[in-house]
Amino acid sequence: MNGVDELKTKLELPPPGHIGVVVRDMDKAVEYYSSIFGIGPFTVYEFAPDKHWLREKPCPMKLLTGHAMWSNIQLELLQPLEGESLHKEFLETHGEGLQHLAFHIPDYDEWFNKFKKAGFKPLTRAETYHEPYKGYSKACYFDTQSIGGIIFEITWRSWLMES
Repeated sequence: MNGVDELKTKLELPPPGHIGVVVRDMDKAVEYYSSIFGIGPFTVYEFAPDKHWLREKPCPMKLLTGHAMWSNIQLELLQPLEGESLHKEFLETHGEGLQHLAFHIPDYDEWFNKFKKAGFKPLTRAETYHEPYKGYSKACYFDTQSIGGIIFEITWRSWLMES
């Protein structure tokens, strides 16, 4: 069994819940995706998580984030504003573009441990309250870039668990 088949067996991921795209200018990005592709409306807000770690070290940061449903998947736009973040690094290294796929999971700790057991290192983690959604979230981006160049994120969102 090759590494990719083994990984699928170990993790058995649900379908992606959102696509994360890093942008330089939120207003331009929202206008582009709305007017050209008909995606929206977007919920845009500042995201400064209560707790944030970059490569397992506490690191405050702030992003501008925009969310809109695109059929049955959410498009997430992320514009770095302050501090060090994986999103700022991505923008500086790659420019704008697709950064990650997120998987909305029902048990954060269980999935965090599954990814670590499969050999993936946490790149960045956050825990916080989201005022626009009146709920809490936990998220972790793992270093899954070695094949395909895309980061996988697991995210638990309390407002998705209520339905």
